[in-house]
Amino acid sequence: MAFWRRGVSGRVRYLPRAGRAIVISDLHGHWSDWSAFLRASRALERIAAGEDLWLVITGDVPDVERHRALDPEVPEDGDVRILDALIAARAALGARGERIVYLEGNHDFHVARIWREVARFHAFARGHTPVGLDRVPDVTREDVVAYFAHYRDTYGEAIFANNLAPYDMIWRVRPEHVRFLEASPVLAVAPAAGVLVTHAGPPRMAGRSGRAVRREVARADREWMRTAPPEAYYASAYHQVLNHRFRSGDYGLDDVRAFLHAFGAGLLVTGHTPHPYLIDAARRAPIEHCAFRDGLGLVGAQQVVLCSSFGALEPGLKRYLEVDLARRHRGVDDLFADPGTEVRPLRPDDSAEGRRLDGQALVALVADEEPEPAVTRALDGDTTAIA
Repeated sequence: MAFWRRGVSGRVRYLPRAGRAIVISDLHGHWSDWSAFLRASRALERIAAGEDLWLVITGDVPDVERHRALDPEVPEDGDVRILDALIAARAALGARGERIVYLEGNHDFHVARIWREVARFHAFARGHTPVGLDRVPDVTREDVVAYFAHYRDTYGEAIFANNLAPYDMIWRVRPEHVRFLEASPVLAVAPAAGVLVTHAGPPRMAGRSGRAVRREVARADREWMRTAPPEAYYASAYHQVLNHRFRSGDYGLDDVRAFLHAFGAGLLVTGHTPHPYLIDAARRAPIEHCAFRDGLGLVGAQQVVLCSSFGALEPGLKRYLEVDLARRHRGVDDLFADPGTEVRPLRPDDSAEGRRLDGQALVALVADEEPEPAVTRALDGDTTAIA
């Protein structure tokens, strides 16, 4: 079909029909996990050496405070350090830098959104014309402080706490980071492998044809999202592939199947959802239609919820994927056709303990614990309202 083509179509990145794609999710500034991943996968060295390899990151490197509440090992500037490393790696790889594919996540969207909101606010206040989307304006810490005070006064503490406070990288971000984040696609498609990779999602598919959803995702417009009324904002496929979670009832198994069908695929790989959110503590079991297998969260038979860092139940269960782009995947079982080949431990030294804890034993362990309120808040995801 015509939409199966290598390259970029709007906000969609099409991968080739051969080679391998490494997929890693939601680091949220965990520099040690990033370093462990590079040692385990050798992804950057392999790309530099000419191997037919792609690195796909499901977004959400920005913002560390929630992650630090769960793991003090996360450095205060871990998000900046990882983004700087990615930007430097792309530059060092030259033309092969395109093989680092960074997908937009909800935190990426909001850090860039807030940066531009701050710049617009001060431009209008000073009687200037805001910088166009082709440029990234300069913003100072004092600019952020003044805008945050205005926002609190205008919309109140509750909306401030929801719309601005979770995105703590705004205090560290620089223009080059905003440029990097704003250049991100929202979907990676591996046609021969039959694999889709998004940050979250899938979108609600009711009333959307396959052609319509492909077009809507490809045309995902950050500026439109900034000004859209709430009903349109939440109904957009763009918002949904950045924010949807199965536990919240945002989508169902029929939506997974229909989204995959729209691209002729059989397996959806997402990040975004912490694995405890797939557990019903009262029932001491995974929530309906969910399961765990070798460190992966499973939703039905065709979605993998990957936790490479933030959201993994135990360090030994942190995983990344190395997908064969030439081998067809019709569902999650195909990832395990050759054990240890496509599902990889981020920290191999801890993986035996992780496998021992996996499945029902781990569910029971989590169900026996009463999480502290700070931990519950740390795991909470984006519920962003629109003022």
